[in-house]
Amino acid sequence: MITGWTTDRGKRRAHPSATRGAVWVALATALALIAFPASAAPASAAPASAAPASAAPASASPGAAEAPPAPVISTIVGGVEGPAPATDVAINPCSVKSAGTQLYIADLYNGGVIRAVNEQTGQLTTPAGVGVAGFHGDRHPATEAELNQACSAAIDQAGNLIIADTANNRVRVVAASTGTFYGQAMDKGDIYTVAGPGNAAGTCDFDNGPTFCPVDAEPDHAGNLVIADTGEADDFTKPAHVRVVAGSTGRFYGRPMTVGDMYIVAGGSAGFSGDGGPAVKAGLGVEIGPVRVDAAGNLVLADSDANRVRVVAVASGTFYGQAMTAGDIYTVAGDGTAAYSGDGGPAIDAGITVAGVAIDSSGNLVIADGGNGRVRVVAVKTGTFYGRAMNKGDIYTVAGNGTQGFSGDGGPALKAAFRNLGAVAVDSSGNLVAADASNFRIRVVAARTGTFYGQAMKAGDIYTVAGNGNSGFSGDGGPPTTASLAYPAGVAADPAGDIVINDQGNQRVQFVATKAGTFYGQAMQKGDIYTVAGHGIQGFSGDGGPATLAKLSLGGGIDDVAFDAAGNVVLVDAFNMRVRVVAATTGTFYGRAMTEGDIYNVAGNGKVGMSGVGGLATKAEFDFPVGLAVDRAGNLIVTSFDLVQAVAASTGTFYGQAMKAGHIYTVAGNGTEGFSGDGGPATEAELRLPSGVAVDQAGNLLISDNDRVRVIAAKTSMFYGQAMKKGDIYTVAGPGTATVLGDGGPATAGWLGEFDQVAVDGAGNLIIADTEAYRIRVAAATTDTFYGQAMTKGDIYTVAGNGQHGNSGNAFFSGDGGPAAKAGLNTVGVAVDPADGDLLVADFPDHRIRSIGPSGQ
Repeated sequence: MITGWTTDRGKRRAHPSATRGAVWVALATALALIAFPASAAPASAAPASAAPASAAPASASPGAAEAPPAPVISTIVGGVEGPAPATDVAINPCSVKSAGTQLYIADLYNGGVIRAVNEQTGQLTTPAGVGVAGFHGDRHPATEAELNQACSAAIDQAGNLIIADTANNRVRVVAASTGTFYGQAMDKGDIYTVAGPGNAAGTCDFDNGPTFCPVDAEPDHAGNLVIADTGEADDFTKPAHVRVVAGSTGRFYGRPMTVGDMYIVAGGSAGFSGDGGPAVKAGLGVEIGPVRVDAAGNLVLADSDANRVRVVAVASGTFYGQAMTAGDIYTVAGDGTAAYSGDGGPAIDAGITVAGVAIDSSGNLVIADGGNGRVRVVAVKTGTFYGRAMNKGDIYTVAGNGTQGFSGDGGPALKAAFRNLGAVAVDSSGNLVAADASNFRIRVVAARTGTFYGQAMKAGDIYTVAGNGNSGFSGDGGPPTTASLAYPAGVAADPAGDIVINDQGNQRVQFVATKAGTFYGQAMQKGDIYTVAGHGIQGFSGDGGPATLAKLSLGGGIDDVAFDAAGNVVLVDAFNMRVRVVAATTGTFYGRAMTEGDIYNVAGNGKVGMSGVGGLATKAEFDFPVGLAVDRAGNLIVTSFDLVQAVAASTGTFYGQAMKAGHIYTVAGNGTEGFSGDGGPATEAELRLPSGVAVDQAGNLLISDNDRVRVIAAKTSMFYGQAMKKGDIYTVAGPGTATVLGDGGPATAGWLGEFDQVAVDGAGNLIIADTEAYRIRVAAATTDTFYGQAMTKGDIYTVAGNGQHGNSGNAFFSGDGGPAAKAGLNTVGVAVDPADGDLLVADFPDHRIRSIGPSGQ
């Protein structure tokens, strides 16, 4: 019986994630219990979960064939990375803080994750976030939660992880133990919202959501949460505030507070005003930075717009050389100008730009003077700090040469260059830690000579301790589940099970080999991931040279990639209006000599248009190519704005036309946007933004077009339950209506979204990546059992994806290790792995390639 995948387990290749099966099963069990808001996707006439698990009746006699398993979903490429050496991981740091022996980094990678770096070993872990932008996961494990531009992480006295989930307009807490915190019962390891109403827009756009945009959250000495809540830059009626969530009922900051409630303790208007008076009436700059709590309990605030560091006194006394009154606000550094000035003199007379602030163990203020490319220190007493003599109240540069760039690692910190220096911290050893944001690194200035973060360091010198210098690319040469992808838009597999990925956001094409050897001019290890084209910079260059040095311009959301029969990688270089090939071996392909590992243009001249049909493909124009397939004759099939075209691999007759090798021809579409022509010649039909394209076993072309899947018949015969004439076009799935998904009924009555990609499995079933329904769907070629479901010929079924999505419009990411039909996925591309029959899904905004296959194999 055909089941939709190979049942000979001995011939199946092992997925890189197979060794984590027990962990994934446990994860899936937890996820299955989550109740989410109802999806806005169309309701199914016959939900996949209601379909029989097997075609075999319940009363099957002993010895009957065992029912095939329901599909299980797992991530095989991509993820949040770690555990790993921190310097090997891509990070985009927004803030950094030290607690115990860990650095906690708020990393904007793919929406936001929280990283922890061990200060002794330099090893990185990810205690919160799945690397998917959105809001999801409250009251469930933090490692399964979605964050959105989370911009701060801290640890409170109970060991809980505090996260300012900025674009979700919330402050969230990951419980270190089971108990009651901030007025809520919490379970160890789970995440909870403790402040903020949330925002349906998923942004701090105040016109579309609440005026609460937390950029920092810090516990104070009494167990309260202190929050820096930024204002709106172009609306002075929505100023910044410092707020407090009471950790217990009592009197704090001069006012009575109730546990779990939130109060404003500083900021009454936008702009700079109020020094020496009550903090709640003071004007703050609209964009305020982090807030810190000093040893005395005072609040130290980076008033970024005002180019000042300000203090809210928690009690009356003398602090930072000034007499202060409890509840009042004072400037302690900065004269309001952004230009660099004042080193060696009084801090309040200095010109600074304040991107971050910290307090060291001596009580000195450490300031990230981001615009001036320096780390500066305000001494709270006279003494020697950071290797230099300092006077009380004066300001001094301790790192940075004032230029914007990257240099200096391993040498004196004063000679180093930063680019967009952000947050600063002081670790448990007294080292200065800086978030070098646009260099995508965390850097450390050693306080003394010794070994920190697994590196030998010299006092006063600077070193990178986290980040590889890339914002979203890492993992080359290592396991694919620890690699970082960015918006993978296409995936394909060859007969051996090797995988190629269009890693759109990283402007690279990546490859995972099933055995060790040399591929595309590189030595590779079995199961590891490697870049085979592109070097991360968008543009066009490199033809005729090494593919890994070429510039690509991948983009547009749906770009396809394929293997041809010779093993060459073929890719749609969409914004360059070209189709390009990475040669697997040295030889002649598509009419030109090629060298192994080099890249070549085989179609498109880089201009937008429709000219050149019938001539050399390299001289023709494309109108934004997106879809790609290789037919049985080796011809390249490319979809673009309103056309489906073929680049002939050899001279002959294809699709009813005489074709010449290396030339390009239209095989569907008349160049007019619309929908028409079913039952007639494909070249006379109107198409509208055809995207996905596939070739079935009979040689028919299947294209995703006009919320439908349409077929161009390769010969006159019966296909997909319809009599078809060679060269004519027919609808075989969709469009249905936007209110009924149509599962369990005829495919031609089922609803499909736009921009779907398509594939055909070994049984001839049509596989559809239904992007708008957040599902993988199957139109059955015959009546049988496929993907764990009894299916009827010509009907359509969901085999993966639960369709549930959040306010951002993306589906929730969930379900790895569990039933594919219950998983949350955001699919753009789909392919069939011919080695084992598994479905491969390019889960675009989730930055992963996921595999759908039988359990336990």
